[in-house]
Amino acid sequence: MKTLTFVAATAALAGALAGAATPQVAYPDFAAPRMTGVTVAGLPPITGRIHVDQFGYLPSETKVAVISDPQRGYNAADAYAPGPELVVCRAKDRKPIFRGKPTAWNRGAIHEDSGDRGWWFDFSPLQAPGEYYVFDPTTKLRSPVFRIGRDVYRHVLRAAVRTFYYQRLSLDLKKPYAEEPWILPAYMNEDRRARAVWAKDDASTERDLSGGWMDAGDTNKYPPFNGDTLSSLLYAYTSNPAAFGDDFGIPESGNGLPDLLDEVKYQLDWLVKMQDADGGVFIKMGSLRNQPASRGRFYGPKDTGATITFALNAAHAARVYGRFPRWRSFAASLRERAERAWRYYKSHPRTFNLDTGEISAGIANRSAEDQDRLEAVAGLHLFALTGQSEYHDAFRAKVTSLQQLAWGFWAPYGAGIAEALTEYLRMPNADAATRAKVRAALTASVSHDRFAPPVDRDLYRAWMNPEAYHWGSNTVRASFGFSALLVADHGAGKGADRARLRQRARDLLHSFHGVNPLSVVYLTNMERFGAELSVKRIWHERFNYDTPFASNPPPGYVAGGPNQSFSGRNGQRKGDVEWIKAQPRAKAYADFNEPWPANSWEITENAIYYQAAYIRLLAGVMRQD
Repeated sequence: MKTLTFVAATAALAGALAGAATPQVAYPDFAAPRMTGVTVAGLPPITGRIHVDQFGYLPSETKVAVISDPQRGYNAADAYAPGPELVVCRAKDRKPIFRGKPTAWNRGAIHEDSGDRGWWFDFSPLQAPGEYYVFDPTTKLRSPVFRIGRDVYRHVLRAAVRTFYYQRLSLDLKKPYAEEPWILPAYMNEDRRARAVWAKDDASTERDLSGGWMDAGDTNKYPPFNGDTLSSLLYAYTSNPAAFGDDFGIPESGNGLPDLLDEVKYQLDWLVKMQDADGGVFIKMGSLRNQPASRGRFYGPKDTGATITFALNAAHAARVYGRFPRWRSFAASLRERAERAWRYYKSHPRTFNLDTGEISAGIANRSAEDQDRLEAVAGLHLFALTGQSEYHDAFRAKVTSLQQLAWGFWAPYGAGIAEALTEYLRMPNADAATRAKVRAALTASVSHDRFAPPVDRDLYRAWMNPEAYHWGSNTVRASFGFSALLVADHGAGKGADRARLRQRARDLLHSFHGVNPLSVVYLTNMERFGAELSVKRIWHERFNYDTPFASNPPPGYVAGGPNQSFSGRNGQRKGDVEWIKAQPRAKAYADFNEPWPANSWEITENAIYYQAAYIRLLAGVMRQD
């Protein structure tokens, strides 16, 4: 695995090193830095205009570098035109290995999402393992270094999974599990004495609600937000068990069980605490809005949206953990709790507005439509677990409420829980008519213009619908990716369509890893794993602007992503953010963690659901080779 040191060159030095370099117009405040100058000793200067996956490629896949010439947006002055021939060079000796011609994308048109025009350089014939870079003999500039090999994502996956350890509450983050400098004392021990928000001064309502993960950059915890999260993590494991060993460096490592499931169990153990004796589940817990945690931590009322989400997660987890002899009693407990939650949900009026926002920060209410979808998937898992017709009937009654069946293509929203529909196809006691509906939705998605348009629709080979560039857009990006794998396996034939969909998933993964208009890896602090430019700032209570880790969070956190609806504005702290609003949607991103009114959380905050969707995509792509 290569080790890279990023050299922050000044504009003058970059110009001297690059010879015929592009004009060095200063980027705006908080923009991801320009890739320029000598960043690896002994190699040519780098340019961010030759985009590659900075971690690498699987040997047999299609490999296309994207060359960009920005026309609109903050980096429009970074003009670039490639020479008539590009070369892939071996990094260890700079030896040319492959030559080819770049091809203009869409006859020189400007890509609407990014404001760039560009070229593609296909070097797919190169399959030999090793470290390489794309070199432009005309400009004397190179791409980031990348690897080709079957294990190129192994360390990336490990870093991405380990972020959940850093999300743990009520636990000291200590050596050897936490790395320097992220050694931190237990956070939110107040959770051991959480009180009911409707009886703040009543000590008799105290509950030990410690444990679990920070939901995102905030320390509050929400059972309803775990539907897609735990579904994606459980399916990441079952889709590719070989990717998840017992050596991820968490406290449970070495116990003979998969570390991903050990980590998920830490969250499940907290969710169990949120269930009351009658089966109902409290809607959320955390700090009071605009109050410090020292004021106390509180939980909200029991809610049907939280309860049916818990039933879904517990039933699904019972099916997975029950495969391991050492976890069978835990799985049996989850089954009993899932059925108890189901009974509460079915015997109580549905609730839709119990979260008033008194406990910060996110609103955890679930609409009637949301609860219909959750009920359908909970019913499916409980039916698979128990074989009881009550659950099967509920699933069949509500299954068409899922966006994947209602929208005419496999929607990227709610895709984590919807993966259960593909399991239903294989159940021997499945209803034929319902199975046909699921199969039809998958088949319709194969060539649907809103799911998998031709690859040349997008300069960066990672098309998303324009409306998807919203808060948390990287969740949609990852969900499109792993959904493409599902459609390839269950909706496409064995020919070109299947290969195209699998490549779409890989291309969406590459867009996380640098094949995007910013040339940035959307995972934090990944230079030690091969990235030459990755995001360095996220909105996170432990690693924020006012902490020693402001620009040095742990590796592997997935940032929220470009947000064309960003609402932040300039405030008392130095720095301009207004420029973000004027960007093409795929460039509406900045590497910052400024507080209100800059509202960096709308762009850079992490979340357990973003992370889970990315891990599901990564695990699926790793399985393809």
